[in-house]
Amino acid sequence: MQALVLLSLVTFVSCYLEIVPYEVMKEYDEWEVRKYPATKWISTEAQDPMPHDGPEHQKAFYRLFNYIDGSNDAETKISMTAPVTYRILPGEGPNCGSNYTMSFWIASDMQVETPQPTNPLVYIEERAEFMVVARRFGGYPEDRDFSVEAAMLYGLATEEGLDVQDVPLWTGGYSGPSVIINRRNEVWLEI
Repeated sequence: MQALVLLSLVTFVSCYLEIVPYEVMKEYDEWEVRKYPATKWISTEAQDPMPHDGPEHQKAFYRLFNYIDGSNDAETKISMTAPVTYRILPGEGPNCGSNYTMSFWIASDMQVETPQPTNPLVYIEERAEFMVVARRFGGYPEDRDFSVEAAMLYGLATEEGLDVQDVPLWTGGYSGPSVIINRRNEVWLEI
């Protein structure tokens, strides 16, 4: 038991990340309506039939990671934040690649004076304020798990009379790979 408590404490202390701000507009049993303010993100594009599980995932992640690790015009390290988001536009057939944008939120202390990326495949994205319905779940999800959660969220939100967009599908990962318990994953749908 002591080992489990120690593991939980080490995981909590070692994985603190600044989280993008949002306002909960309304809470439901299994989901909520959120408003995100206008913010800057560091982003990159990719295409893969399996955005979370396919071979392009790691390439896209490391393009962004290299930016926060100093591959920027200021040659400065930038804190990792949460979530890592995916904005997914599904392909038109069963085995077609989905186009997606993977992004890291730029830490609050860098929102005004943001270093520019040096990799031409990486760019600063200025997201306007937007609203979503969001559903949180745990574990180490695969692409199909995100799809199942998104379908469930779509059904719950439309039952409440909300005009929910089914495209794009947004996903968010808040937990690094070293987090074993109490992992936080999300799906978002725009409203």
